[in-house]
Amino acid sequence: MFASLHLITDVGVDMAKGWTKRWNHRGKGHRPSHIEALEVKENTLLLDTEWILPPSKSHLIRMMELCALSKDEHTLTGVTALGEDPESMARCLKQLGVKITKSQDNLTIKGTGVTGFIRPPSVLHAGNSGTALRFLMGLSSRTNHLIMIDGDSSLRNRDHQDMLDSLKSLGVECSYGTEQERLPVLLQGPWKKYETKVNTSKSSQPYSSLLLATEGLQQPCLLQRSTNSVSKRHAKLTMDLMAECSAIIEQDGDKIIIQPWNSTPPTNWEVPPDASMMAFTALACVVMNRKITLPNLPKESDSIGHEVLLDMLPEIGLSMNENILVPSGTYSPVDIDLVDANDLLPPLSAILALTGGGTISGAAHAMFKESNRITKTAEMLFQFGINCTIKDDGITIAGNQSIQKPTSMIETFEDHRLQMTAVLLATKVGATIEGPRLHRVADPYFLNRLSTMPAEVLVKGIQR
Repeated sequence: MFASLHLITDVGVDMAKGWTKRWNHRGKGHRPSHIEALEVKENTLLLDTEWILPPSKSHLIRMMELCALSKDEHTLTGVTALGEDPESMARCLKQLGVKITKSQDNLTIKGTGVTGFIRPPSVLHAGNSGTALRFLMGLSSRTNHLIMIDGDSSLRNRDHQDMLDSLKSLGVECSYGTEQERLPVLLQGPWKKYETKVNTSKSSQPYSSLLLATEGLQQPCLLQRSTNSVSKRHAKLTMDLMAECSAIIEQDGDKIIIQPWNSTPPTNWEVPPDASMMAFTALACVVMNRKITLPNLPKESDSIGHEVLLDMLPEIGLSMNENILVPSGTYSPVDIDLVDANDLLPPLSAILALTGGGTISGAAHAMFKESNRITKTAEMLFQFGINCTIKDDGITIAGNQSIQKPTSMIETFEDHRLQMTAVLLATKVGATIEGPRLHRVADPYFLNRLSTMPAEVLVKGIQR
């Protein structure tokens, strides 16, 4: 089950196998007899018309790592809520010896630098966060410690080979699952080489992880990414934040040279709102046909590609009056490329079905998220009576469709964006939706906005 290299001992491999058996989500060869779900009542309305966006977890997780790589104390402001993904990152950084405290809307971090990371007392568990998992792989590979990293059942079934291949080419010893469950992984650093190629055709996260992990190196490092890279805006975000922390980055096409640098973040560093979460505000506006105020509308420069939603508001029957989102009642077909914003795919697909329809393309990399977001979005929408056609890189959807009450439980495939989309559709017709806590990954207060908060119920006898 485990592919191991020479410096990973048999003891380490046995430990990994034991951990896998202990934490296998299938238990002793069978699946749970019940599934937790939300019972969303028909005609549930928004409690009020104000929708405060959570902090951008893309920014927050990167900023947390850059502060951990510093040896000084820094405060991240604007952290109104700490979703489960940033919580996973914080928990694992603490295990490496970083001091992190949360107070009101602030997160205070006292870093240790790479040389100060301790061997964690237990496995670094990234929960459901693919970003945290890959960033922790990069960090752990820089230490002299044998470190085990794991994630939940969703992460165990995702492909991490691109990240592992890059680490191995840098001289890092890796031991990892070779069957369906590809975690946990054992890593033994430090880096012995300083040049590698990174496959960025499916995700930019391995690239960002290695960029951040160059902190503290005593010589230049060269990273070369694929020519067909996706999520380039997220990679640029990583480099922009590194530059704020004194990194010197030289770019020549797809080659990046990072000169030796030490992380020096601002003493007080503001985390912007999550622009991708505004797609759910837009969907709520369409489904409930009421205006919604966004008090903390993100700047375009902080939107990481998700500003495309603002550009298309008139076509999906919405307008923005200062920071108030208003239904206009008029819409037209939309053709949109999500190559840099595939997180919008589930809620945007629902919006197009209820307005003028259209085609979503450029989202092939959405197949490698918590779920295959192309096929699973189509499956979820079909349960609400919404039809669409799956493409290689997206979805085509007819407009002016209506929401039908589902006849069975809505599966969400451990994907928080599918769950949040399903909840908003269910406010119109009612539905039972799998995964009552999935929204906490990105927006812990998502359900609090509903006037009749869905009751968490145990749905017995329903199998996936």
